Amino acid sequence: MNGLQESPDYIRLSTAADVTLGFTSGRFYRGAQLYCINLLLYYSEGCRANCLYCGQAREAAGESMCKTLIRVDWPLRELDDVIARMRRLMGGGCFMRPYRVCVASITNAKAIKGEIEVIKRLYNSLRLPISALISPTIFPKHRMEELKEAGAERIGIAIDCATPSIFDLLRGSKARGPHRWEVYLKGVHDAVEVLGEGKVGIHLIVGLGETEEEAVKLIQWAHDAGAETHLFSFYPEPGSILEGWRRPDIGQYRRVQLARYLIDLEYANIEDFEFNEYGQIVDFKVPPGLFNELVKSGRPFMTSGCPGCNRPYSNERPGEEIRNYPFMPSPLDVARIRKQLFSYKRPRNRLEDLIQYLEGLSSEKLKLHQAF
Repeated sequence: MNGLQESPDYIRLSTAADVTLGFTSGRFYRGAQLYCINLLLYYSEGCRANCLYCGQAREAAGESMCKTLIRVDWPLRELDDVIARMRRLMGGGCFMRPYRVCVASITNAKAIKGEIEVIKRLYNSLRLPISALISPTIFPKHRMEELKEAGAERIGIAIDCATPSIFDLLRGSKARGPHRWEVYLKGVHDAVEVLGEGKVGIHLIVGLGETEEEAVKLIQWAHDAGAETHLFSFYPEPGSILEGWRRPDIGQYRRVQLARYLIDLEYANIEDFEFNEYGQIVDFKVPPGLFNELVKSGRPFMTSGCPGCNRPYSNERPGEEIRNYPFMPSPLDVARIRKQLFSYKRPRNRLEDLIQYLEGLSSEKLKLHQAF
């Protein structure tokens, strides 16, 4: 033990994982079940990055221990206790519960050895598939090789932003953050070389100022590089710089979801799609029979991620319109989805709108982000 309540001896759990392992009581909306235990490294000095949409951001989050991430709190627990509870759950005969563990790093020099150690302990104790969610800013290729040796079966890289200009604005130099677009793209190539094609996933958050066409271009790039895309719909984190930024229109998100599915499963290519003057997809150019079959299945609109990862309600509050379905959509859900796919509104969250939002921040927040 290191004497501090920090990783690798302590780890933070998503609220869903905390409930699933019995640390907290609760139930999932519509009977959803969690199949992947999501863990997050913790260090008292926090994350050194400054991503403007994140509750972990260095300047916006302050010294609060339980900062939010993808909408929920992440309670701090002892790793050995987490492992013991997972082992009991697995021994209880619960089918595919849990199926996978995802260990997310933060941008902190301590996190390099911490991530490797946590994965090693988990793998040696549980022998479950493990995903390592990392930043290439602190995990170059040789560190990825160490993650693989420790037991990581997959690597996730949260690019999040669809274009270099948005990345720099929200995560890079203009946000006074350490991340660089070129480093992240190289990191994807490095991860594919280390783990192989189909074993690497990028995160893409829809609604950060990109057009649908720009989102699809990054999805196509990732696929061509041998990686998959795991989609998120932007949700404003309280206390973050983008806490007042609007969520993407549901039609926008549904079309990007379907495009991702078509590209990652090689039913179509971006060159097949037709876009309007707003960069919205107006035709996927797939045979009508195939189009109807895929939409009817509901699968393109389920959570995209590593096998077994379903992240219940990480993009919306339970009871709201579900963006990533953590279970197979019902026929009624599919009927709603079909209408949403063909719902077009003039975009209100374009890059120029994002810049205008940032320029209009209060003076207090402008002190933190004087670049705007």
